[in-house]
Amino acid sequence: MTDRTPERTGSAVTSVLGGITARLVEGSDSEAVLRLVVDAGVELMGAAASGVMVVDPRGGLDVLAASDTPANLVELLQAQVEHGPCVECVEAGDVVAAEQLASERTRWPEFVPVALELGYHAAIAVPMWLDGNVVGGLNVLYAQEQRGDADLVRLGRVLADLAVLGLVQERGQRRADRLTEHTLSTLDDRVYLGQAIGIVAGTLGTTPAAASALLSGYAVRTRQTLRVVVRAVADGVLDPGSLA
Repeated sequence: MTDRTPERTGSAVTSVLGGITARLVEGSDSEAVLRLVVDAGVELMGAAASGVMVVDPRGGLDVLAASDTPANLVELLQAQVEHGPCVECVEAGDVVAAEQLASERTRWPEFVPVALELGYHAAIAVPMWLDGNVVGGLNVLYAQEQRGDADLVRLGRVLADLAVLGLVQERGQRRADRLTEHTLSTLDDRVYLGQAIGIVAGTLGTTPAAASALLSGYAVRTRQTLRVVVRAVADGVLDPGSLA
């Protein structure tokens, strides 16, 4: 088992990520998208193997995809013993990088010996986020020890996000309906934003740019969404004078 030479030229990255996003737009099933994601983990990140684990609503983690049989065994092991880089990244909500698995025996006593026996000597695990919650993790495994690489982590985050999109996308007429709803809602919000900016600018005698900044700043300070603040001003519930 050997690591691949990472295909990180602009054309290679564009081709691989473009293939995944095309599948998402087409409405391909989750299994097909996840397969492309784990393959991209190997190809773009120069790894020996890759896998995706998700949080089981009933507890623990489940394996949804793996680039090959050994990777699947490693992912299943983590789910069973409840420790390992992917399990830890899900629990911590942050990237977990093990540059030398051999030095992590105390940290993951049951996982490391098996991983080493299967030929894996390093790992990068990236959490998968959805609506502020960690819903799983992308695990990338290496046959050789690895040094820290910020580019690898960035690519891992992109692939983890694409995996989430593959899991949550809707299909058929409902997907088209959701697009219509979102489009109309967005256009409606833009109308309210224009009204609110005009009200604030007119009331305070300032420019539209300054009025926009006041609305955004107020939303941040009060920990509200800009949409809520804008509608409150447009509906006369929020006094423009209180924005400063």
